[in-house]
Amino acid sequence: MNDYRGPLPLEDRDFAQVRARVLEKIERRRAPIVGWALVAAAVVALIIILIPRPHPTVPDPVQAQRKAAPVIVAPPRPAPAPVQVAAEPVQKPKPKPAELVADKGSGPSDEEITMNIQTADPNIRIIWISR
Repeated sequence: MNDYRGPLPLEDRDFAQVRARVLEKIERRRAPIVGWALVAAAVVALIIILIPRPHPTVPDPVQAQRKAAPVIVAPPRPAPAPVQVAAEPVQKPKPKPAELVADKGSGPSDEEITMNIQTADPNIRIIWISR
C-alpha cells in the first residue's frame, strides 16, 4: 500500500502553522465571552447591593401621640322609654301523681349517653360513655 501513496504536499511545519492559527482564533473567541460574563456578574452584584431595603424603626411614643388622629366619641343614645305591659303569670300544669310514678324508671340517671368526639387526626376517635 505504501507504493500507491506518494509524498505528502505538507510537512510537519505546515501542520504546526495551521494548528497555531486555529488555536489563536479559539482564544480570540473565548476572551470576549469570559469578559462579558465577568461584567454581567459585576452588574448583578452592584444592583443587589444598591437596592434600597426597608429598615424598621421604632416610633417615639411622644411623637406617636402627637400625630395620632383625635378620637371622636359619639354621644350615647337615650334609653328607650319603658313600655308597661300587663304580664299574666304563666302557670305550668302540675303533673298528676300517676305520671310521676310512671316516669320514675326512665330518669336521666338510668339513661346511657354516648358521645363521639372528632379530632384533627382521622386515626384518633374519642368515645365518651356516661351512665
